Amino acid sequence: MDAVEIIYRLRRLGKSQAQIARDLGVTGGVVNNVIHDRITAYAIASHIASLLACRIEELWPARYAFKPRGPSAHRCIIAGTQKEGTP
Repeated sequence: MDAVEIIYRLRRLGKSQAQIARDLGVTGGVVNNVIHDRITAYAIASHIASLLACRIEELWPARYAFKPRGPSAHRCIIAGTQKEGTP
C-alpha cells in the first residue's frame, strides 16, 4: 500500500498524522516519515497498522517482511561450528 492510500484511509477514520503523533508522543514529521517509508519506527508503524486493521507487513512489505539471513562466520562460531576459511 502506498503512502497516499494510508493517509486516505487514516482520514476516513478521522485520524490525522498530528493526532497520531500526539497519541504516541512523537513529532508529526516522524509519523509522516514512517508513512512515506523513509524511516523505520516499528512502534509507530505498528500503531498505524492497528488503526487500519491491517498487518504491518501489508502496509510496508519491503520494510517489515521477514528476510531470513544466511550463515555468517560469527553465528557459526557461536553455534560451535566454523565456516571453511575462518580461524
